[in-house]
Amino acid sequence: MRAGPHMILRLIAIGMGGIAALMAAIELADSVTPPSGRVPATLEGDPLRAELMRCRTITPEELAADAACQAAWAENRRRFFGPDADTSGGDE
Repeated sequence: MRAGPHMILRLIAIGMGGIAALMAAIELADSVTPPSGRVPATLEGDPLRAELMRCRTITPEELAADAACQAAWAENRRRFFGPDADTSGGDE
């Protein structure tokens, strides 16, 4: 049996498909790796960031009753906008 041009092209196509499937599987395996349980270094030195992360996990009803979260969000707004910014949200 002699390999004609159609057979060679078919083998090349199968090989390319196999390589593409292998590359997709490798990429998928890299993106599915579970994150480590470590806290990023930027959060360890800033207690406000740690408090904001905690506040992001609570419901709006719990947030209304949590004075620590309200204070943390107010401080975050103050840091972002500056001490002289008006954050009342009213129309001018």
